[in-house]
Amino acid sequence: MKSLFLLLLTGTTLSWAQNSKPVVAVLDFNNTTKKFYLDEVIRSFPAQLQTELSQKKSLVIVERRRIDNVMREQDFVLSDLAEDKDKQTKVGNLLGADYLVTGDISESDGKLRIDVAVTQISSGRVIGEKALVPSKSHTSVGARLLAQNIAFELTGEGSKIQSIALKGAPTTPLFLATVLLAAGTGYAYKQSSKFKNDYKSDRSNLNSIQDHYDKANKWHKTGGFFLGAATISLGAYIHALIKNKSSDLEVLASESINNKATFAIQPVIAPGQSAGINLSVKF
Repeated sequence: MKSLFLLLLTGTTLSWAQNSKPVVAVLDFNNTTKKFYLDEVIRSFPAQLQTELSQKKSLVIVERRRIDNVMREQDFVLSDLAEDKDKQTKVGNLLGADYLVTGDISESDGKLRIDVAVTQISSGRVIGEKALVPSKSHTSVGARLLAQNIAFELTGEGSKIQSIALKGAPTTPLFLATVLLAAGTGYAYKQSSKFKNDYKSDRSNLNSIQDHYDKANKWHKTGGFFLGAATISLGAYIHALIKNKSSDLEVLASESINNKATFAIQPVIAPGQSAGINLSVKF
């Protein structure tokens, strides 16, 4: 059989540009409510968000110490960066960051509203993300939601999250407590039965009979206490399960969720290269 190689198209092998991971710097947030009890959230939330972002494999996060040093050296405060794009660019370049993350924390319908602005240093383009959190005790969940949505916007990693349901009542501690109390109930009644049988079988010594009787009675009361506590714990456990199943507590993202990343890095053909296909036909 004779083989004939026919070249249909010529060209070089596809070459894809290798894009480095985006570098992200999380700056301080603003308390737009001016309510002092939110100051704690303002101080802690940037660190929570940075921690969540650092777990994304597609991103590189600037250390907080480095950010503080640059801000101090440049004598900048957060208000300087809010509207001044030149200062944002300067800080971003000094940090070696591709994106700056800033934000505001306020209240909306009894919930905490966290608005995040992600600024692309090279273009000045800004994308926004929002999270509504039931209370300040759930801000870590809000940070998790925002981190995932930011990572998706910047790199296309994963998918956007619309909401994260919260469990309002702890079930694991109640379950463990119920099991331990039930075990204690069984042990106490077993001991009570043992001493009761002892005083019934040994009637030769009145003191011994009284001692066995007292111990049996004591363990019986202890068993009753454990049984009551186990019943209450079981009821609380069942109530927690029902409450969590029907709970409407959740952390919400912005209402408009799309499935297309804004800044997602896409492979591109390197400049000066062309695409080609080599076909080998045998007949």
